[in-house]
Amino acid sequence: MFEPLLIQPQIIEINHQSTLKLVLSEQFGNFSVLQLQSGPIAEVVVVNVSETNMSLMVRLHPYLSLEIIETHEYVPSDAPLNRSVGQGWRLFSTLGISPKLCAEQLRQGLSIAVDIDNVGQFHIVEPIKWELVPLEADFRLGLIAREIQLAKHIIARSMDIEPNAESLLVEISELESIRNDLKRFANEGLLNQNYSDNDISQLDAQLVKKRQLLTRRYSQLVERPNLSRAANADVDQGLLRRKLESYQLLAPPQLNELVEQLMADGTESSFALEND
Repeated sequence: MFEPLLIQPQIIEINHQSTLKLVLSEQFGNFSVLQLQSGPIAEVVVVNVSETNMSLMVRLHPYLSLEIIETHEYVPSDAPLNRSVGQGWRLFSTLGISPKLCAEQLRQGLSIAVDIDNVGQFHIVEPIKWELVPLEADFRLGLIAREIQLAKHIIARSMDIEPNAESLLVEISELESIRNDLKRFANEGLLNQNYSDNDISQLDAQLVKKRQLLTRRYSQLVERPNLSRAANADVDQGLLRRKLESYQLLAPPQLNELVEQLMADGTESSFALEND
């Protein structure tokens, strides 16, 4: 247990089939969700287990709360994670899933079914946007090319069909953070025989293109709510009409006559007038 972002360990007792429900605090904003993808948000180790009870040592992210819910209904799973004494798992977000979707599941409550049968059996109740990684198989924290892995996954991640402004800003911020990590990774000489400067340049170029696409969608979303409507469609038309009448009252009569002439003559007359 060496992840510094997690709170001090606590011991919980489970005496029957239960569900561990993890809930994200409402004070934790969507921008802060980016911190959840920098490492595990929970770490569990089996301290003791028998046929009827089990003791777990648990460490959580500070913004998570844990609730143990008794259940009498068995939740089936194709591949539960079996853990005996001294074994455990860490909870990571699934690579390629957007931070907004991961946060939404945590806000609603992420349920992890627990069964006891001389070993602890764990699995996440669907929908699955997080994954249980056995301690002995956790290579994320010590992975040399973690920055490259994250860059590839954010490039491959599909975009939301109906995004909102905040979710797009979160994705843009995440992309910029990964670009900075990738540059630091290359500048500090951490490359090995598997990655070259050309590989880093290609990844960075793809990240830049995706950032441009996200930025364009954000601009369209903010400036024009719907592409089938004008940019000022939400403006009060009565207010615009009164403003135009005020301009007509304040403008000289000659200017009003000139505007009326341009409107009556059409585009060709307006070009002719400008050329004169």
